[in-house]
Amino acid sequence: MNNRPEADRTSLILVSGHTFGVRAFEGLFSSRAYLDQEMEVRLMVGLDSAHAAGTVGYQSLELLAAEQGVRHISTSDGRLTSLADQIRETAPAYILVIGWSHLIPEAVLSIPATCAGRDAASAGEFGCIGMHPTKLPLGRGQAPIPWTIIKGCERTALSVFFLESAADAGPIIAQYDLDVYQRETAASLFHRMAQVHFTAGRELAEGLGRRQITSQAQDLAAATRWPKRRPKDGEIHPSMTCKEIDSLVRALLGPYPRAFVFAGGSQVQVRGVEFASAAAEGMVAKPEAIGDDRLRFPCRDGVVDLLLNGAGK
Repeated sequence: MNNRPEADRTSLILVSGHTFGVRAFEGLFSSRAYLDQEMEVRLMVGLDSAHAAGTVGYQSLELLAAEQGVRHISTSDGRLTSLADQIRETAPAYILVIGWSHLIPEAVLSIPATCAGRDAASAGEFGCIGMHPTKLPLGRGQAPIPWTIIKGCERTALSVFFLESAADAGPIIAQYDLDVYQRETAASLFHRMAQVHFTAGRELAEGLGRRQITSQAQDLAAATRWPKRRPKDGEIHPSMTCKEIDSLVRALLGPYPRAFVFAGGSQVQVRGVEFASAAAEGMVAKPEAIGDDRLRFPCRDGVVDLLLNGAGK
C-alpha cells in the first residue's frame, strides 16, 4: 500500500455542474493514483441547483463530494471570482473545470502557478485543465454535440487540454477519438461522451499524481469556432432540405431543447423523422396531419413525416 505523506500529495480542486464533469471525476476517484493517495481533492465546486433548468446536462456534484468526504461549495458565480480567496487557500496544484459554460478569468486560472511560486513556463507541473467534446482545434465554442450532428461530422473526439483565457484554446493533453454513427442522435453521442469522460478522468489522474502533464499547442490555423445555439434555432422550416430536417431533429434529442414545428397555431416538439414515400412527393403543398402523432411536411427537396412528441412511442 502506498501511503504518500499528505504534504507530498497533489492537491486538486474539481469544478463542474454537468454530467460530463461528474463522470470525469468518478473516473479520477476510481484511478490507481487516487486510491494510492498520490493526490488529494481539497474542494469541489458545483453549479447551484437554481441554474439546473437552464443548464443542458446539469448534474450536482454534492452527492459525489459527500461520498468522497470532500468539502463542497455551490455557486452561481460562473467565473469563480467570488471564490478566488477560498480557492487560493487550498493551494491547488491543479484545478479541473469540466462541463462549465463560463470562461474562467486569468485571476483564477493563475492561482495554481501563484501557489507553486512558479510562472507559466512551468506548465505541466500545475495548471487548470478542461475537457471539450470535439477534436480541438475543430469546433471550439458552445453546443459541440448538436453541431457535430448538424454538420454531418463522421468523426469527433473528447479533448483534454490546459485552460487559457480564450475558450478551448489551450495546449492539448490528450484526445479520445469517436466515430459518429450514420444515425447518431444527440442523446446517443451525449451518453457515449459521458463514458469517455470517465476514461479520460481515470487516465489523467496518473499524470496528476506525478505532477507531470505533457501537452502540445493547438494549430491556430486549423481552429474553427461553432456559435452558441438558442432554443429558437430548433424551428423546422419548409425551406430546409429533408436531410437538414433529419439532422436537426437528431441533433436536438436527449438533454437538449427539441426541434419543433408550428402546427395548427401551436408549437409542437418533434421526436423523429421518417422519409415519406415517393408517392407523397409533389403532392403535399403544406403540412398535413396524419393521425395524432405524425405531420406530413413538405421540404425544399421532398417530403418527410415528422413524428410528434408525446405520442407514447
